[in-house]
Amino acid sequence: MALPRWLEGKSDEEVIAALRAEVVDDHNRLARIEKLTFFYELVDEPEENLAGEWDAYCRHASHVDERVARLRSTALERFDREVVPLPPASAAAVVYGDDDFWFPGFVAERRHNERHPTDELTPEKRLLRTIFGEMRASRSELAEERRRAARRAAEDRDYAVWRSAHQPPEATRAAESRVARDRAAIERRFADDWGIELPDSIFRYWLFLLSLGPAERRALDDTELQPFGIMDLFEDPARPPREGLDVRVHGRYYRDPPEFLTFMHGGSDGLHFGLWYDDGRTCTGVASYYNNDGGGVGLPSGTPLKAVRARIEWHQAHLDNEAGEEPIPADLAEERFRLRALREILMTVETGDRPEKGAAYHETYRHEAGVFEDGDPSRFETLDGGGALVEGEPVVPRDRQRPYGSYDWYNNLHKQLTDEPDTVAAWVTEALRRCAAGDPAFALTLGRDLHWASGGDAERERQAHELLVAAYRALGRHNLAEITTAHHQHRDLPRVDVLRT
Repeated sequence: MALPRWLEGKSDEEVIAALRAEVVDDHNRLARIEKLTFFYELVDEPEENLAGEWDAYCRHASHVDERVARLRSTALERFDREVVPLPPASAAAVVYGDDDFWFPGFVAERRHNERHPTDELTPEKRLLRTIFGEMRASRSELAEERRRAARRAAEDRDYAVWRSAHQPPEATRAAESRVARDRAAIERRFADDWGIELPDSIFRYWLFLLSLGPAERRALDDTELQPFGIMDLFEDPARPPREGLDVRVHGRYYRDPPEFLTFMHGGSDGLHFGLWYDDGRTCTGVASYYNNDGGGVGLPSGTPLKAVRARIEWHQAHLDNEAGEEPIPADLAEERFRLRALREILMTVETGDRPEKGAAYHETYRHEAGVFEDGDPSRFETLDGGGALVEGEPVVPRDRQRPYGSYDWYNNLHKQLTDEPDTVAAWVTEALRRCAAGDPAFALTLGRDLHWASGGDAERERQAHELLVAAYRALGRHNLAEITTAHHQHRDLPRVDVLRT
């Protein structure tokens, strides 16, 4: 037998390794076929006890795995003993000469198709389904859906048992009383020191946090989300900063735009979330970014709890991928239950009208297509990705801000800001002249760009500060000007936690 074409050009060792891998893969195929056969036979049966079907399937799957493992072990022992010593062409002849032994998955699939020749949709029928919509599903597709439905039913049943043993404390009423009692003092602190109005949404976020039991708090830890920044003052509104520091820089990372007010940390690479204040008074939405990595803050939108819900569903999608279609290990099932409990509490406070989970959630609740294509019509594009809410005419060419900025525009402008100091100095002079004449658009956008691209350079830090203060003053956003100055004075802090302990 000549060496198959797909093995030509490989070394002897590579041919033997490829043949061995093919034997392993085919035994995995055998396991998949035999497992699916369980639900294949149930397609026409009434769905009277789906959870029970899943239990029976798990026993069936365990037996299949044991049997296939024995077959695989026997095949590989013989392969190592009889096939490995042979020249590549002879090895291929041995392996491809006995499908029943080496490729039982292929044989099982062929016999299945012979018994059920009309089971699968032909390419032509699949094309018609795509063009004209729903057509009769194949029996295999129905079997897959039956398996998914059975697992959902079993997971619902098991979750109910788990939940009964992990009920959160009766904390909701106490949490509501705490929020009602302390809200006025918290609002006064932020009005006095930041000059901002805290949105109702941040108090819903606090209510959610106060309502969590041990299982839900561990689930929040699993998502790597933790309250931080301004939330530290919710526990003690009178807590002062350390000597010589300005409380307004608490939780303020080096690149944070002045409009950004941190309320939550997200784990790795400096991910953090902030309330966004375009006008310096009222909250526009939520933004986030990785301080130690690439990417900008994105268009501000949503609420703190929508940000938490989005993270929950990303984690759900990850757990779904990890679980696959097989019986779920106990530790993974426990993590899924904790996440489900966390979602339930969140949905009693906000997003209760969003039943989707995991990947389906993110597919459903995305930015509108028009924003992706044309950008936010009220915002000029900025390097930080949040966009600048201002009217006027920036000198540096820029589009309207999209959820994700233009890669080429970002790189080109960043290179100019960092490599062409004379050009930047001329821009700064022109931006300040225009701002003094009543058009702060260039000063605000260039100031935000320089702030984002400062990179520890004292001159860019100085230019950003001068431009932003001038722009904010011209726009009547005086508290943002003061936050800018406070940050400028403390941008070299080794840590962003400045509250007294």
